[in-house]
Amino acid sequence: MHLLSRFISLDSRQINDPAQTAFFAIKGIHHDGHQFIEQLYKRGVREFVVEEDSWNSNLIKKAEKWQGVSIYVVENSIQALQQIAKNHRDRFHIPIVGITGSNGKTTIKEWLGQILAVNYSVIKNPKSFNSQIGVPLSVWNIKPEHNIGIFEAGISKPGEMAHLEEILHPEWGILSNIGEAHGQNFKSEKEKLQEKLLLFTNSKKLIFRDKNGLKNQIKDFFKDKNPELELISWNTEDPQNGIYVHRKLEKNLCHLRFKKATQTEVFLELSIPFIDEASIENCCHCAILAHYLGLNQQQIQQQFRLIKSISMRLELKEGLRNNQLIDDSYNNDLDGFKLALPLLQNTHKKKKVIIFSDLLESGLKDEILYATIAQQLSNTTIDQIIGVGEKLYKFQKLFKSIKVFQTTQELISNGILNQLHDSAILIKGARKYSFEKLSNLLEKKTHCTQLEINLNALQHNLRYYKESIGQETKLMGMVKAFAYGTGSVEIAGILQNQGIDYLTVAYTDEGVELRKNGIYTPIMVMNPQVNDFDVLTEYGLEPEIYNFGLLRAIDEYSTSTGKNIKVHIKIDTGMKRLGFDEDQFEDLCYELQQMPQIWVVSILSHLVGSESEKHRDFTEKQINLFQKAGNLIAQAIGYQPLMHIANSAAIQNYPNARFDMVRLGISLYGISYKEEEKKILEPVLKLKTYISQIKNIKEEETIGYGRRGKLEGAGRIATLALGYADGYSRKLGMGIGHFEINGILCPTVGSICMDMCMVDITHLPKVKEGDEAIAFGGKVQIYDLAKQAETIPYELMTGISDRVKRVYVRE
Repeated sequence: MHLLSRFISLDSRQINDPAQTAFFAIKGIHHDGHQFIEQLYKRGVREFVVEEDSWNSNLIKKAEKWQGVSIYVVENSIQALQQIAKNHRDRFHIPIVGITGSNGKTTIKEWLGQILAVNYSVIKNPKSFNSQIGVPLSVWNIKPEHNIGIFEAGISKPGEMAHLEEILHPEWGILSNIGEAHGQNFKSEKEKLQEKLLLFTNSKKLIFRDKNGLKNQIKDFFKDKNPELELISWNTEDPQNGIYVHRKLEKNLCHLRFKKATQTEVFLELSIPFIDEASIENCCHCAILAHYLGLNQQQIQQQFRLIKSISMRLELKEGLRNNQLIDDSYNNDLDGFKLALPLLQNTHKKKKVIIFSDLLESGLKDEILYATIAQQLSNTTIDQIIGVGEKLYKFQKLFKSIKVFQTTQELISNGILNQLHDSAILIKGARKYSFEKLSNLLEKKTHCTQLEINLNALQHNLRYYKESIGQETKLMGMVKAFAYGTGSVEIAGILQNQGIDYLTVAYTDEGVELRKNGIYTPIMVMNPQVNDFDVLTEYGLEPEIYNFGLLRAIDEYSTSTGKNIKVHIKIDTGMKRLGFDEDQFEDLCYELQQMPQIWVVSILSHLVGSESEKHRDFTEKQINLFQKAGNLIAQAIGYQPLMHIANSAAIQNYPNARFDMVRLGISLYGISYKEEEKKILEPVLKLKTYISQIKNIKEEETIGYGRRGKLEGAGRIATLALGYADGYSRKLGMGIGHFEINGILCPTVGSICMDMCMVDITHLPKVKEGDEAIAFGGKVQIYDLAKQAETIPYELMTGISDRVKRVYVRE
């Protein structure tokens, strides 16, 4: 198979240049790319890779009429993609650096890309494209102008790394570290390590930090598989072992000295702008590789001066004038540019705006680079394009419609930013252009405390449940109560894009808000009122009917208006809250028979104790009663509505309760009461604030209201911008709650105030004002905090104040 297209896509929604894109159709559990082939042909795609089991007679018949199209039929599209990437990589005889490990892969890759750019034209994975699909897609971007490749490789289960090694065939290797991350599918840490090491089966040199006997494990593993592999180990404890790195912390800098055990002289000295352990370790990996690749000390030091903590995330923020910001103000390479465009186009705002700077160090000639960007933008529905930089100014004629400024300050002074309203605005800038100034001008200024919602983790959890329930069972997403405090519109948009079957809100106005913001997925309203019927029908919302009063009222409304109404019938199987009781089933069936204009979309009930084994007998009784109600209603009305009773906990605990659809609520955010699920789900939420002030406290001094706070002796406290008005419970004062600051837990001191609280930082001499403090989502998880506050995660999530800024991040 020889593809003619420049681009490859597996997602029909993310194709910007159809004529130059080959589409690989993949059949998954809850999606099938083959369904979009005809649509993509009409859009201009002319190369398709399809799977033989899904290339049915209906598609074949349609394709026979198509002109100028190439269709490759394969057994497995992902395997075909990997083979194509391998063949493409083999065309280029350039050194490849392969990076794997539990943490730090993406940071090391990005920093190496910056450091080596002084001597090399670098190709690397965009963002965290390190999977079985992400790696081949990244490798496909290798061009003749590149002379080194830096690729990270991630795995989630045994058997995956061999495929990535065949594609990358790295000459150089970096093993970042081996930790607990992604360990759920491995029998042991040893098995996980050995699977990761397979990436270096044919490598020449491997760089790693020697801790806990890692060097001996690696030696044993490669003594037969790759005996010629040169192990370049480094450590901070033993000057006689490999490369010894001496560290000295000074304010916000760390001074590093590198010396080989076989030599007396230091071969590299650096000062780096980090003092945390993870960043220091990542820097050491980068510095050692840069040294071995021939960069001198001056070059390495100069590049490290330019490095800052890299945000590998797109952040979605609320902007002024009803704008929504997609903030990628520190990243602007060609691959990242292509990846960000679909995110902009999929936002719920009708008007789309992009502000971007010159792209630096792409390896392409300027005219080719900006012609490529102009072509990509011409294939989008973006309404307004704003550029910054001398190169964009020079090549602005390549763009159909663009307003260009030579500097960021010139853009700010122009006043055009103040004219943006009701828009989705993507901000992408190379670091030298300081686009954070634009973000600060456009962002709605709110409380500095923020709730961070990780959209990658949310999608991971959704995929896990989709795979668990199988293809035949539908998924209903609960977005009531402001989506458990995380933002209804934003979360509903993500779920809609991921193909959720139904959404649920508590009240009619919540559903109206979703419809006004472009949410078209079916929506069930749990607590409708009689005077809501006009609004319900106007916005296509489906009421839950739980008593005869509502049922008769909506029947009367339907009859008087001539409108057919979709409803959901609620059965009370034991909650004793809302719903028809067992002794009402007969009357319910009779009345529904007399209401042909009322269409029963679903029958539902609510389990009361599905998370607890002690309620198993009662839960089984609920399920049986629900089945009885469903059978009676279906028999009475002559058709079978959807049946759903399973909540998050019941999905795994009671497979017999899944019926036609399950309701996914709090587990979507990585919260489960099952220990095995906790290892698989990823936490979505992080509540964090910042240190407002640091005070030195004398031994005799007290802290806070009522003089309740006291240190054991003289020490230091930090005042944090988070209080009970933000949703941080007063029960967490007096040392019960803890904040994570610079990786260390710090107990609260004294009472929690309305707008702030105090923590003991006596044991953290390097902490400074402005440092981040994590309430939950780091070392403290929301389970822990709920237990300490004597409540449940639901209450903590929904209790986070509206004044706390919600920030949506995408890795």
